[in-house]
Amino acid sequence: MDNPAKPFLNDPNMPEEEKKVLVDANTRKEWESTGQWMKRKEFLLKMLSYHKQNNLKIDVDKFAKMGHMYYNMKYLSCTYSEQVVEEMRMYEQG
Repeated sequence: MDNPAKPFLNDPNMPEEEKKVLVDANTRKEWESTGQWMKRKEFLLKMLSYHKQNNLKIDVDKFAKMGHMYYNMKYLSCTYSEQVVEEMRMYEQG
């Protein structure tokens, strides 16, 4: 699978946590359609941008979990606490 983020991963100034988030965002899960993957990727990139703009710590595990919860809410109709839903809305709005 083509990985458009790959050239950026060679940047020695990019933190390892950011690289891991980009690899996850650019990796389609076997259960995702291309459209679902692109939406999850878009969400993770917005979340990453928010963290960078606000100088927040990039927690790789949190990004992975939020990506899965985003997918679960959008495509499997799962529900989560209002706090999680509000945090996702905040990232979606950019």
